[in-house]
Amino acid sequence: MKNKLVEKTIFKKILSLMLAFSLLFMSVMPASAIDTPSLKEEVVYGILGLDGNIKDLYVVNIFNGGAITDYGNYSDIRNLTTSEKINQNGSQITVNTTAKKFYYQGTLENKELPWNIALKYFLDGNEISGASLAGKSGKLTISMSVKPNNKINSTFFNNYALQIALLLDNKLCSNIQADNATFAEAAGKKQLTYTVLPGNDIDIKVTADVKDFEMDAISINGIKMNLDMTFDSSEFTGQISELTAAIKGLDSGAAELLDGLNQLSSGMQKYTDGMKAFTGGLGQLSSGADKLNTGTAALKNGLNEITKQNDLLLNGALVIQKATFDSVNEQLSGMKLGLPTLTPENYSAVLSSIPNLEAVKKQLDGTVQFTQGLKGYLDGVAQLSAGASDLAKGTSEFKGSASLIATSANELYTSVAELNKAIKKYEMVLLHIKLEHKSLK
Repeated sequence: MKNKLVEKTIFKKILSLMLAFSLLFMSVMPASAIDTPSLKEEVVYGILGLDGNIKDLYVVNIFNGGAITDYGNYSDIRNLTTSEKINQNGSQITVNTTAKKFYYQGTLENKELPWNIALKYFLDGNEISGASLAGKSGKLTISMSVKPNNKINSTFFNNYALQIALLLDNKLCSNIQADNATFAEAAGKKQLTYTVLPGNDIDIKVTADVKDFEMDAISINGIKMNLDMTFDSSEFTGQISELTAAIKGLDSGAAELLDGLNQLSSGMQKYTDGMKAFTGGLGQLSSGADKLNTGTAALKNGLNEITKQNDLLLNGALVIQKATFDSVNEQLSGMKLGLPTLTPENYSAVLSSIPNLEAVKKQLDGTVQFTQGLKGYLDGVAQLSAGASDLAKGTSEFKGSASLIATSANELYTSVAELNKAIKKYEMVLLHIKLEHKSLK
């Protein structure tokens, strides 16, 4: 009996990992075809294996009610809203519904995404399969790589941003390290969030000390985002170098001034040249600050757009969850087992004692864990959006300060140039006096 209990616990942890990787991205588009298409929204859901390879890929299509015409290469379709029949003729899908909002799901024949996702796991420095990782203890490293998929039109990779979120239980994981991740606390768990801008790939490395390891779903969310920002960091670094060189020139000029009146003119000339370079560098700094402010504002707006879709994404997942439970309840009712109606709250307790229904419980486990993981991810996105607003405010203030510094530096340069002219005139006067004095001798 004890061995069975242990096996059951370990199986649950493995199942959690098997369902841990999902990806969804959203677009609003008209269904395209020869016949007049219906305007729709769609959410693409992908279930990935432990190594990141795609296992299932399907689309939830969302329409206003009435006569609907849509197109897609689906191996299977399901009505998620009503009992009305959906007609499929090749790639054409039609339905006439009385529902105000109509959802249907299609399983895609082509299982390709715009991104190639690869996952590896290491325990105490040794690579281990995801299936063997459940319940283990030690020093864990999770490595994730996201690269463009050259088999898919690059438009998606270049125009969709990714939000990657990992949720680790604080009771099971400690000393969590993740470079470039945003950390947040949620119900005793630590959420690690990565933002990947359009056209960029990423390599992620997360380390932690784990005990009896298990984890919630890793969520990857993609949404269209246009960041019209060009910021050449190498050019900005070059201007900082010029600025540093200018400051050194100022120091050199000031030191030579102390050597005496005979070297004053030479020293001030170097000082003036250094001040000119310094002013030019500050002008570039002001321009760079303006670009940085523009980019930060664009990032804030992009995250706000992601946050706007939270309810739609969560509602889509809840619709799928409800449809799954309705389907299971309908099948069990026909078997006349005398079971109560299964819900996300009671199904585990009801089915755990019935070995013959273990496969049904696995199916419901996956649906519930996916929905809960998505909700946790969306909460983290909302926190990240709030943080981006504060960042945008800070960069705006920095832009104003940089502009003020550049203006003051220009005024200082003008004053230094005038002073240098006066010193040259004074030097000429001294030379003239010296010559007159020599002639008198």
